[in-house]
Amino acid sequence: MRLGIIGYGNMGSSFAKALKDKAHVLVYDISEEKRRKALEEGFGVAKEIEFLLEGSDWLFLAVKPKEVPKVLSFIREGLKDKILISTVAGLSLKRLEELSNTKRLIRIMPNINALVGRAVIAYAFGEGVSEEEKKTFLSLFSSCGSLFELDEPMFDSFTALAGSGPAFVFKFIHALALAGVKEGFPYETAKAIAIHTVLGSCELLKELGGHPEEWIVKVASPGGTTIEGIKVLEEKGFAGIIMECIRQTSEKAKRLS
Repeated sequence: MRLGIIGYGNMGSSFAKALKDKAHVLVYDISEEKRRKALEEGFGVAKEIEFLLEGSDWLFLAVKPKEVPKVLSFIREGLKDKILISTVAGLSLKRLEELSNTKRLIRIMPNINALVGRAVIAYAFGEGVSEEEKKTFLSLFSSCGSLFELDEPMFDSFTALAGSGPAFVFKFIHALALAGVKEGFPYETAKAIAIHTVLGSCELLKELGGHPEEWIVKVASPGGTTIEGIKVLEEKGFAGIIMECIRQTSEKAKRLS
């Protein structure tokens, strides 16, 4: 498999690194600096987009939304029977089809955790993708993180939950760290404790399963310290705040789309 990546920003470079053991990766970027960076990081680099087209079986589009019409106008004649994978936010399969003149499309929506190979990725297939090609996609991109096939109308909600979600998690970890500082820990120590607490709790829930509330009951002993903190969260409407946060984020994503 020869994969041509168009755009070597955060997403393009992250997926290049995650896929390098499963595909021969060739990179193109309009920026000479980014092309040089890709070369230094061990990837083949195309100085011209036409060369990338000739040397690739599948293409991975990772450019800014405003750049898409210009890029696709350059490559649409050279796409032929190639698969085009798009990670461009807010760009539907229908619009991609109009711009590229092909139905051999895969739309993906990853989050920032792609930077460490732990992305949460929504995906949807265009009408022109075969069953065998779907299997190839899943085999390739499973090395980049967790995959969730969604109907396109759910992409905006996914953006709120998984795309913006890391920012909310970072905010929670920062709040835990600040609470640690108030208790007397240095900030970096409190942050490290918070990070490992969150990581360990997630691994426990992932590996052992069960409902999160079941584990709360196991942690919170009768009349103990944990239930005192849970009482505060309940009184302040913690779950409702998170639900409203996601709802408003999702509405914003819909408006932008």
